[in-house]
This record gives sequence, structure tokens and C-alpha cells, in this order.
Amino acid sequence: MHRHFRYERGPDWDLVFDAYMQPDEGLDVVLGQFPKNDTRLTTEYLCLFSSQTASTVITHAQTMADITESAWTNYARQALATATWGALAERPTNVGRQTTYPQITFPTVGASGGTVNGFFISDILSTTGDKAVGQANFDDGLAVVLATNDIIKVTPTYGILH
Repeated sequence: MHRHFRYERGPDWDLVFDAYMQPDEGLDVVLGQFPKNDTRLTTEYLCLFSSQTASTVITHAQTMADITESAWTNYARQALATATWGALAERPTNVGRQTTYPQITFPTVGASGGTVNGFFISDILSTTGDKAVGQANFDDGLAVVLATNDIIKVTPTYGILH
């Protein structure tokens, strides 16, 4: 699995980063969709985390209980409707297949910010009983310290490599 996301701070600065871990509970969600055909997901949720470090994520055996979700003023999980993912296409340099989601903008940071070490995708909106489908740090290995009025924009690309 390979994902690209974009972080933007202000109008002129952005980074692109890649996924590092799809934990066992996330693999179970994916395998439940195909080939098993469990209850189908119609929405996933893009989330940010402040736990772990700027260069580490949970291990494959860990779960949502091991992730501290970001919590700044106005923060909210962002819905990713499964029907909105784009057409399947070749990954650059012919290394697999991918689908891209339109850019997601998290709410503007309000009165209090926080440190973000990366992002994850959850299977449900609730933080009770949810699963981490995948988790990643920013590719530069740096934490993002958010201040009032900062904005994070993310353009997810979900891919499977050959």
C-alpha cells in the first residue's frame, strides 16, 4: 500500500508524504471488502495524530487504542466517501495501481493548535470502536506545530504496489 498526502501551511508552502504502516486491524478491514465481502464501507475518515513521533507510527500489531488523535480548536475528522475516489490508474513509474481522492481541507485551527506527527484513515466517524486502516508520518520526518489560523490540506492517493 502507498499513499500520498499534501500538507499546506499558508498559500505558498507544501510537503508531500507517504504511508508507512497498515496495521493488522486495517488489513482486516481491507480484506473484509475484498475478497470476503463483509459489510461494505461507504465512508472512511481522514484523521491526524499527535502520538508516536514525527518519524514513527504504530506497529502492525497495535490498534486505535495506541493512537492519540489530534485535538485542536475546530479539529474534526474529514469524511472520505468511497464513491468519490477517482478512477483506477497506473502508479507513476509503473509500480502498481492507484486511486486519488479530491483535496480535503481540515478546519482552520482556532484558539489553540497542537503538534501533528502524521495522519491516519479510520473506518468510522466515532472514536469508539473505530479501526486504523493505515497510519503514516510526514515524509520529511518532522512534526508540524500548528498555530492559530493554520490550515492542513490533504490529497489522498491510495495505491497497491506490484
